[in-house]
This record gives sequence, structure tokens and C-alpha cells, in this order.
Amino acid sequence: MNKVQQLLNDLKNTDPAIRNHATHELWQTWYGEAGKLAEDQLDQGTQLMGENLLDAANKVFKSLINNYPDFAEAYNKRATLLFMQRDYAEAIFECERTLKLNPNHFGALNGMGMCLYQLARYDEALTSFQRALKIQPYADINREYV
Repeated sequence: MNKVQQLLNDLKNTDPAIRNHATHELWQTWYGEAGKLAEDQLDQGTQLMGENLLDAANKVFKSLINNYPDFAEAYNKRATLLFMQRDYAEAIFECERTLKLNPNHFGALNGMGMCLYQLARYDEALTSFQRALKIQPYADINREYV
């Protein structure tokens, strides 16, 4: 069993410390999967997003996607940005791209569920949250929507 699979299994552990550690390690793994330069650019885009410089952040994320087309987290971050801009349909598209590259990306499943919910596509939103709960069964954020 590889490290990622072990961490995914740990998300189902009854011990919250083990689950929290696994969640943190998975995010770290996903952030770093395209290498240090891509991770630095992802951090830059995230910082710009946090400063509400959304157009600048979008340029960073688009550049990342162009340069690292297999970097799932770049699509996920762009989906988050699009959610902030209330462009829910485009955010869903980016979540789907994230999930094509990383089917276990519980963050993308949650984000897609929130976008679908905002578009009043409640059955699809419920399915997305349920998929996230299969990966991360103790995640309160997903349970609230189900």
C-alpha cells in the first residue's frame, strides 16, 4: 500500500488525531505533487486570492494549469477562486477536471457540492457531498449538507 492510499484509509479512522494528520498530509502531498516551482506558484496564487486580488490570482492559476496540465491542485484552487467570484458553472468544470486527475480529492467534491447547491441542483449536490463522505466519513462540513 502506498503512502496516499494509507492516508486515505486513515481518513476513516475513529481517532480524530489520525484523521487530522492524514488530512494535513494529503493536502501537503497534493500541493507538492508538481514540484517546488509549481507549489511556490500555487502559494502565490493562494496569497493573492486571500488578498482579494482575484484577477491576479486567476492569471497565476491559469499559468499553472497551462504549464502543469496534470497538477490537480491548480484546477482545484482555480475552482475555489471561481466560487468566490460566484461563477459556479465554471467552478464545477474545474472541480471535474480536478477529480479526473485525482478522484479522491475530497476538497474538490465538497467544492463541487457547494457550487451545485448554489445553482439549486440539490440532487447533484447531495451526490457530491455523499461521494466526499465516502472518502472522509467524519468530515462535519460534508455531513452538514447531507
